[in-house]
Amino acid sequence: MELPLTSQVYLLAYNTDKGKLTCGGYLGYILRAAALTELHHLGALSDADGKPHATGTKVTDPLLAEVLREIASAPKPKKWAWWVHHGQTPMFRAVQHRLVDDRIITTERYRVLGIFPATRVKIHEHRKVSQLRSTVTRTLNGSNADPREAALTALAASGQIRIAISQAQTRQHAKRLESLAIQAGPALPALRQVIRNHQESGAGG
Repeated sequence: MELPLTSQVYLLAYNTDKGKLTCGGYLGYILRAAALTELHHLGALSDADGKPHATGTKVTDPLLAEVLREIASAPKPKKWAWWVHHGQTPMFRAVQHRLVDDRIITTERYRVLGIFPATRVKIHEHRKVSQLRSTVTRTLNGSNADPREAALTALAASGQIRIAISQAQTRQHAKRLESLAIQAGPALPALRQVIRNHQESGAGG
């Protein structure tokens, strides 16, 4: 069974050589954007005046259903960037827990220098990560793209997952990536804005 887009993004951000996640400062934002993108592709969200609106279409994925419920129950519409930024930590945990439940990864709590709590992540099949990276590379260099593969590649670029798409590749394939981002939908420019604000605030990333 094909992994949800959120799970694909999480695995794509994993450095198999160092055995750890990259994009630690803002991976949650990329995962939120992935969820919003998937909801948009499923027809559960539409764009109106730069804001997502629930269309009434139901989704079966519980993680996506929760994001959709949040948007549908909001007192007033908010911009895509607000929803990318909102709830990024719970989103990260939810995606990680699902991958643990699916036995794709295991997590282990430990303390850095014996003081600071941290989580060690281990992926059981590095082949899954390699396949995702190959998909991104193929989509980057190809002409036509499956919508989900286009979304994954656009998210990797907009989310600055450098282990999947380097800065040099981003510059080299700028037009291609812009086309893929447009195809992926309105959560992509919102993600860029959120990460830019995050970096300018000095929060790292």
